[in-house]
This record gives sequence, structure tokens and C-alpha cells, in this order.
Amino acid sequence: MKKSTFFIFFIFLGISINAKILTSYSIAQGVGDTRSEAIKNALIEVVKQTNGVSIASARSYSKSIRQTGISVNSNSSNSFAVSEHSRQKIVEATRGFIRSYSIIDSYKEGGNWHVKVRVKHLRYKVPGFSHRSRRKMVIFPLEFKSTYNILNSYENGKEVSTRVTQELISKLTQSRKFAILDRENSNYYKSEKSFILSGDSSKEELLKLCKRLGADYLFIGKLLDLKISKEQAGQNDLGIPMDTDGGYCCVATISYRILAMATQQIKWSETISYNFAIPEKDNLKSAEAILAYASDKIADKILYHILSNIYPPMIISVTSNNIIINQGGNSIHKGDIFKSYKKGKRLKDPYTGEYLGYEELEAGEIVISRVTPKISYAHLLRGSVSKGMILRKVPKFPLTRKENEGEATTDVKISPNGGVVLPFDN
Repeated sequence: MKKSTFFIFFIFLGISINAKILTSYSIAQGVGDTRSEAIKNALIEVVKQTNGVSIASARSYSKSIRQTGISVNSNSSNSFAVSEHSRQKIVEATRGFIRSYSIIDSYKEGGNWHVKVRVKHLRYKVPGFSHRSRRKMVIFPLEFKSTYNILNSYENGKEVSTRVTQELISKLTQSRKFAILDRENSNYYKSEKSFILSGDSSKEELLKLCKRLGADYLFIGKLLDLKISKEQAGQNDLGIPMDTDGGYCCVATISYRILAMATQQIKWSETISYNFAIPEKDNLKSAEAILAYASDKIADKILYHILSNIYPPMIISVTSNNIIINQGGNSIHKGDIFKSYKKGKRLKDPYTGEYLGYEELEAGEIVISRVTPKISYAHLLRGSVSKGMILRKVPKFPLTRKENEGEATTDVKISPNGGVVLPFDN
């Protein structure tokens, strides 16, 4: 009868092989009818639990390990050594994933052999910033009407929705506040996976087939209406003032929800109507270019609402020349004006006991002077500011908001391990 292993724990991280493939050392215990079987079970457990090995690869490695013969040279009843030939067979069976291993301890108890092994193996390090400090989100394509009126031409609703969705994905990705997961291009992933498994790539490439990430939150929404028309500069057909003067008017209505993946609980829900002008410029002559501009502005507005309620901009440094803010890229623009707020007392809902954030006490006002991909610089207009104050944008014109439900004024807490606790995680 074969016994499975019962636990594994990892110790020191080894040296870097290159920028992506690392060497790690693990200690595992295995149980089996024989010493050889116990060793195999310990090695299989290392394969199963190591980050960077896919489920399919783990099964393949495990099968190969079980089929490999292991020769044991006994020195006494409680000590033994594995032959060099057996070690090499294990390396070949795991395609080099296991580089070497040694026996630390062994003993027989209750008719079963127990062994402890130290295993040197490879691990793939995903490039870039770790997803562990950011909430993972999937953005699903916006639901759409059959057509939308774009300059008196009724454009295909799916194509319009695709453009707006892609702009939103780009902006949320560039905000660096969420780890955005792709669910629309699985065929490309499967094609590359097939190539790696084909044997035409190096053995180390197999380590890239790690377990794919699941989402913490789902973004779902509807493009309820979108109309672009030729209008008098500065106002739309409803007489509502717009952000800038221009030759075209865009009126858009979007509803969206953010759901917790585990429970499907609605964490934030909002419907906004956004009206803005599109300038009449040489590079905005075609309907395609005008729609691209409108999609960018709509995605900007959705991004602003999401970040202002979940991750409001925060002052991270104040020097004699600059006020430095932790957001940049597409979420903040030169010339934007923000009010600064210091944190007051902690607020709690008396009915539910739910944490609502902190009281915000207005302290000053700043204007953005320079924007980089990750941070922004500002100058003080009035009042005072200090490190840690949150910022709320001063809109140029009032926005029409139809409904707004969910947690309102919020704050984000940093956990001891460096991760974040969102307001709706409490």
C-alpha cells in the first residue's frame, strides 16, 4: 500500500539563475511502504507545492517520479544514501526541475518508512511588480445597445463597446492600483502554452506554466447610451455646460458594478451621465478619431470615480518646491485642482457596525503642475498640506449622477505585510 506525503515547508531562497528562473531549496517529508517509496512521495510533494509548476506539469512530473527506480544503500537500520544514478534519473524525469536532493533523516514507524529530504529545485519568478500587494480584477466587456448615434450615423454597438472597454482596461492597468487579469485572449495563451509543451523550447520554459490567477473583484457594466453630435461650442443639446469648448458634443450614460468574486456581493454600484465637448482639431476630423477621443474621456471619468472612492490620491511627500502625489499617468492631468483633507475621527455605521472610513477635514487646495507615469507634482494654492493627506478633485462643472450606492467616503489601510485593505474589505 502506498502512502501520500503529509507536509512540506520551504526554507532559504537560493541564488538567481537569471532574471526569471531562480534556484530554491525546500525540505519535505514523505511516507511510504519502502524507503524508496517514501523518497518519491517527498519529491512529489515538492513538485505539487512549488509556485511556478502548473497542475498539468505537476501530474506529469509526479507520474515520472513514481516510474523512476530509486536505489538505496543502507548503512544501518536508520541511515541510508541514495545512489548518484537514482538522483540523475529523478533530474531527468522532472526535466531538470529538481536539480538535486539529499536525505536528512529516515526512520520506520508503524510499518511505514518516514524520510525527510532537502531538495534543490527551480522556480519561475514572474517579472514585474508582484500582484500580491494589489487586488486582482477582471473587467468584462460593457453590455451594449444594437447601435449608437455617432455623427448621425448608427454605429455597431459591439464595436463601440469594445473601444470603450479597451480604454477602461488600459487606464485601470496604468493606474497601478489593481492587477488587471485578461479573460478575452485565452486562445493566444493556449497557443503559447502548446509551444512551450511541444519540446521546441528549453526545459526551463516549462516553469512559466504556473497556476493562473483568479480575480478578487469583477467589473461589469452597461453602455446605456452614447451620442456624438455637432453642437454649438460650450454646451450640449440639454444646455448643460461641458468641460471644454469644441465643435462636437458627446453625451454618455454608463452604469457599472464592482462585485466580490467569492460572494457576488455588490461592493460598489454607480450610474453616471457624462457630457463633454470634443474639440474641432485637425486630428479629430474622422468619425473614428472622434469616437476614439470620446472613448478615452469616458474611460477617464469611470477611472476617476473608481479611484476617488477606492484609492483617492494621497500626498506622499512635501518639499520646499513640490507637493508629490502617489498617482500619475491617465488618472491625473496637469491643471487639475484638488482639495486636501486631513484624517479626522474614525466613522462607523450605528446600524450595521460597518467601517465607513474617516472624517475628512478640509485643509487646503493644490493645482497639478506636472504628471509622470507613476506620480504627480503640485503647488499649493491656499491653506496647508502635509504627507498622508488625501485629495478630492474639484470638478470644473457639476456632473449629472443618476444614482450612487455603496461605500461613500473611504480610506485605504496598509496591512503589516505591505498589502492593502480596501474600504469594502472591512
